[in-house]
Amino acid sequence: MQFYLISALVFSLLVAVFAIQNTEMVVIKFLTWSFPVSLVLIVLGSAVAGALVLYFLGLFKQVGAWMKIRQINHHKSELENQVKKLEAQLNAVKEKIEPKNSNSDKPKDPNSDKQEEVKPKTELEVEQNNKEDGKDTEITNV
Repeated sequence: MQFYLISALVFSLLVAVFAIQNTEMVVIKFLTWSFPVSLVLIVLGSAVAGALVLYFLGLFKQVGAWMKIRQINHHKSELENQVKKLEAQLNAVKEKIEPKNSNSDKPKDPNSDKQEEVKPKTELEVEQNNKEDGKDTEITNV
C-alpha cells in the first residue's frame, strides 16, 4: 500500500512539474466551439480526469466484489442450515435405531466382540492335513 501511495505522489509531482513548465496558451476546438486555455490547465485537468476514471472503475470493481462476498456468505448460511437439518434427521434416525438394539434381554458377553480370526487354509495346507490324517484325496477347484 505504501509503495502505491509513494508511486502516485511521485507521478503527481512529475505531472505538476511538466504542467508548470508548459505555460503557453493553446486554442481548444470542440465541434463548433473554440476557446483559448493555458496548457497547464489542460495537463492538470487531464491528469485529474484520468484519476477520477480510475477511481470510479476501482469503485465499480469493489462493489462487485462486495456483492459476490455477500452472495457467498448467504449461500454459506443456507448450507449451514441444511447441515443442521440433516444432522437433526440423522440424530432422529439414530434414536429410532438405538432402542431396538438396547431392547435385547440377553446379557452381552464382553468377549463376544473378540472373535477368533479364522484364517482360510490354502490348498497346500489342506493337502498336507489330509496326508497326515491318512486321506489321499485330491483337491479340485470348485
